[in-house]
Amino acid sequence: MKPPAAIIACAALALGIASAPDAGDFERFCAEWMRKLERREAHNLRQMKMKSSAGWTVGEYTGYGRAPLSCKTRERVQPGKRTVGMLVYREFRYRKQGIDPIRARISEPWVIETVEVMEIFPFDGSRWSY
Repeated sequence: MKPPAAIIACAALALGIASAPDAGDFERFCAEWMRKLERREAHNLRQMKMKSSAGWTVGEYTGYGRAPLSCKTRERVQPGKRTVGMLVYREFRYRKQGIDPIRARISEPWVIETVEVMEIFPFDGSRWSY
């Protein structure tokens, strides 16, 4: 029978061994990271610079998918190696366009580029780092 996680964590702390993350910890970290990206997208939209192009006013900004494509951990396979978490999400390059800056800003954006991004975060023994 396997001892409860709390007993393992206490024993690890008593021996000075960093505890292993539980799967839910990284899922929560991924959800918070996606909220940060959502705030960054809103900031990018507010800071979007407009330029004239072929008689139109055009602006571009970077946005992000709302949900991760993948959020998983890779456990240590060798002593001394850290557990890492891998988060994959989509990054979009959006364009807005109008006959003047006001109409361009209120126009519906369309995607001009999509990229899948993988970020790798180490677990330092007590939390996920970036």
